[in-house]
Amino acid sequence: MIADAGWEAGLHGGHQAYCDPAALEIETKRLEAVIGWSIVGYRNHLLRFLIPETWEHLNRAGFRYETTFGYPDCIGFGYGMFYPFKPYDLQAGCQIDILEIPLTIMDGTLNRYMRLDAGRVFVLGGVTRRLINATERCHGVITILWHKITWKGSD
Repeated sequence: MIADAGWEAGLHGGHQAYCDPAALEIETKRLEAVIGWSIVGYRNHLLRFLIPETWEHLNRAGFRYETTFGYPDCIGFGYGMFYPFKPYDLQAGCQIDILEIPLTIMDGTLNRYMRLDAGRVFVLGGVTRRLINATERCHGVITILWHKITWKGSD
């Protein structure tokens, strides 16, 4: 039903998958067996990430894009990036063949670190509206990670 509607399922990697290729492979194969098609998108649990190792692991595992690259403790454009990009490995001297779509806003950041009611902030605007407007002015891409159960208004 998801694929028929034009959507896809991505892997939300477990606690250690960002730095453990074997764990990443197990999790990927498990999800692919359940849904019946190849997974191409990824985000890691708790936004755990190693530069450039996580990108390299994901590239070798066959992922085409990744959306973890951002901050768990503040909102905004991760490392100043608001366009998708292909990362560059300085040590290897080459581009890594995976598209990074940086994370901009996570509800857990609003709740946990900024002590704001994420639902109210998102619905009423404020800081999220300013980020969305800035992204639109620059023709960028905004990525929002929203957990259904983190704010009081969810059903």
